[in-house]
Amino acid sequence: VFILSEITAPTLWIKHLVIKDSKMNSSNIRNSEKVHSCDQERQSALEEARQNPREGIVIPECAPGGLYKPVQCHQSTGYCWCVLVDTGRPLPGTSTRYETPVCESDARSKSTEIDDPFKDRELPGCPEGKKVEFITSLLDALTTDMVQAINSAAPTGGGRFSEPDPSHTLEERVVHWYFSQLDNNSSNDINKRELKPFKRYVKKKAKPKKCARRFTDYCDLNKDKSISLQELKGCLGVSKEGG
Repeated sequence: VFILSEITAPTLWIKHLVIKDSKMNSSNIRNSEKVHSCDQERQSALEEARQNPREGIVIPECAPGGLYKPVQCHQSTGYCWCVLVDTGRPLPGTSTRYETPVCESDARSKSTEIDDPFKDRELPGCPEGKKVEFITSLLDALTTDMVQAINSAAPTGGGRFSEPDPSHTLEERVVHWYFSQLDNNSSNDINKRELKPFKRYVKKKAKPKKCARRFTDYCDLNKDKSISLQELKGCLGVSKEGG
């Protein structure tokens, strides 16, 4: 059971996004337009807040036409961040506390891809279509583990959760969280020894199995036998902000 004073805005944001993502995934594509409507999400958030007043639910602010207002805030903790007005997705690096961030008033989801070095990179023994399936299943497993770790009273390994950025997407949060779990010596890269649990995890959790064998080599873009945060983001397909 959560005690509100111990919750940071990002933790709530995670719960909010997990609920939102599972709603999105369980609806078929035809319904996804409806699920994305801000008004509908606001209604369900208000309903949830009525039932669980102590949970400090994030209630979206809506603009006309089912869109989101460009600034969203979490009333009980004072955090605000910018979002994409059509999906409500938070924009990385825009969160502020006790002040209003400056947001573009018409930021929408863009389908243009930033140059991604992993896009055409081959994963040996794993055909292109299977690669997407494999990476999706790996991210799913990591997301589940992170949410369980956040919800369990004592985080595994005694590591406390560093204050995350509420404007990060769920996937980015997952990669940052997992990277800090692997990086035991806080060197900001996963060295050869620290890669062993990653290899074991990938083998155990992600399907199809044949894609797991060379996955760590695939992630190591500059072939220095260690994996940086950028490389981990890239090979898991979440380095959308370029850089």
